[in-house]
Amino acid sequence: MNSFEPIGCTECKEKSLCFKQLNKDELKLTNENKVQIHFKKGEIISKQGSFVTHIMYLKNGYAKVYKETDINHNLILDIIPPGKLIGLTSLFNTDNIARFSVAALDNTAVCSIDRNTIEKLIHQNSQFAKTVIASLNGESLQFYDKMASLTQKQMNGRVADALIYLSENIFKSKKFKMILSRKDLADFTGMSMMSVVRTLKDLKTEDIIENENGFIEIKNINTLKQISLRG
Repeated sequence: MNSFEPIGCTECKEKSLCFKQLNKDELKLTNENKVQIHFKKGEIISKQGSFVTHIMYLKNGYAKVYKETDINHNLILDIIPPGKLIGLTSLFNTDNIARFSVAALDNTAVCSIDRNTIEKLIHQNSQFAKTVIASLNGESLQFYDKMASLTQKQMNGRVADALIYLSENIFKSKKFKMILSRKDLADFTGMSMMSVVRTLKDLKTEDIIENENGFIEIKNINTLKQISLRG
C-alpha cells in the first residue's frame, strides 16, 4: 500500500517508537482522533502564532521547523525526517500557541492527532510517556548543539555542522539529496546565501565534499569533523 494512502493506526507498519508502545484499544483511540493530510513541497504544515490543537506525526517526506524572525529571514531550527512527531513542546502548555512554523520540504503525508488524545495516552501509558520524553530530550539536546554552533563557530564550522547533521541524523548516509535550497541552508546555518555558496565551493575545491546534480557526498568525513571541531 502506498504510504500516502490513509491507513488505520492498528494496521500501520510505519508507526514511530512512541506508538509501538500502545495496545490495540489505545491505537483505536488514536485512529478515531486523527486525520491524514497530504502537503506538497513548500506548503505550510503549521504556522507560528496559531493555536495548537493537534500533534503531528510525519509519516512520509521531510519537513523544516523554523522560527519566523522577519519578512525576509527565518531561522531553521531542525529538519524532520519520516517517523518523527511534531509539536510535542505544546503538550500541557496552557497558552496553546505555536512557537515556530513547519513547512514541507517535499511531498509529505502527516497524521494529525488530537492533542488531548496524546495527553490522555501519556497519563495512562507510562511506556508511551517515556518515549515521548525521550523524543523531547533529543530535540532539546539538538537545539543546544545548534545554538553553540551558531554563536561560537565561524562559517566553515557552521556549514560543516549542518552537513554532518544531515548526513548522520537525517539521511543516515554520506551521500544524500540536498532537499534544502541555498536559502534554506543559509537559514539553517545563520549565514547569508552568498556565504553558504562560497563555503560549499571551498569544501568542494578541497575535495572534502562533492556537490553535483542536487546531491551532496561527503568524501572526507574526518576532515569535515575537524573543521567542525575547530569552529
